[in-house]
Amino acid sequence: MTLFRASAAPCWARQFRSDDLGDVRAYIGNKDGPHARVALGDRPLGYAMFQVSARHSHLGGSESAVSQVVRGHVNGWVLQLQVPPGTVLRSGLRTSAPAQPETAVLVPPGWAFTRYSPPGSLFAAEIEPQALLSELQARHPGEVHRTLARLAMPRVAAGERRRLQSAATDLVLATEPGLDVRQQALAEGRFIERVVDLVLRDAVARPPGELALARVHSLEAWIDAHLDEPITMGTLCRIAGVGERCLQKSFLCRRGIPPMRFVAERRLLAAHQWLADASNAGTVTEAGLRFGMSHLGRFSVSYRELIGESPSQTLAAASQRR
Repeated sequence: MTLFRASAAPCWARQFRSDDLGDVRAYIGNKDGPHARVALGDRPLGYAMFQVSARHSHLGGSESAVSQVVRGHVNGWVLQLQVPPGTVLRSGLRTSAPAQPETAVLVPPGWAFTRYSPPGSLFAAEIEPQALLSELQARHPGEVHRTLARLAMPRVAAGERRRLQSAATDLVLATEPGLDVRQQALAEGRFIERVVDLVLRDAVARPPGELALARVHSLEAWIDAHLDEPITMGTLCRIAGVGERCLQKSFLCRRGIPPMRFVAERRLLAAHQWLADASNAGTVTEAGLRFGMSHLGRFSVSYRELIGESPSQTLAAASQRR
């Protein structure tokens, strides 16, 4: 069974196409929030994507004619059921093996990652956290915290992949305007059930002593609002109201990186957004200082490692669009 491709999306889906990297960055940024995207190659981008929405989930696909490096984060549970073979993901300090045709990708809520993708098609679904956890808790009472602790790339056997693809296809078709809402609810329930099956393969029972996810989100929001200020581990502990050991453990488990590495990556991503904005006429030095990087040499090295290009390359591309 073949999943929907962006080039043959349902007529009622929200669709977008462009060969311009700046347009793609702006469109995805408005839809999903801040992210970094770099195209590798001189040929036209050939980017196309579509999305449909049900009550508790969003499903869609994208295509690109060139290799890409994408850095971003997710809000809900994400299942990438189809990725271009050879795709590599970096999450925190871990780098995956290249994806095979039978590889899927599972991303917990709030997780940040970098994806290195060859040309090809991707199909993914994002599910509201509570909708998935409700199904999990109903099946395993008292184990609501038994969830995926990190980004995972499980290999999906042929029969399981067919069941997931069938459920995803049925849900996409059930989003057609004018259909009975009960049909969509049934299709969405079946799809979430199949995703929970896959989540449980890599689930762990979280030990006590971790910072609650809501408090992690609150701390991350504070970090984003104070990127231009000095931020130390002591500052984060004081804002979160916990000790260093608890904070380190929470970020390593829920984000895959230590808290100060998270701060550094948020600064680099914010700098990328600022440099890529064609309406700004600033400099690389100004970007570094604006977002809390005092050592500009390390800023450029870290920026390239995370974003996939140098700050000056991002700035030059933005200048060409002015």
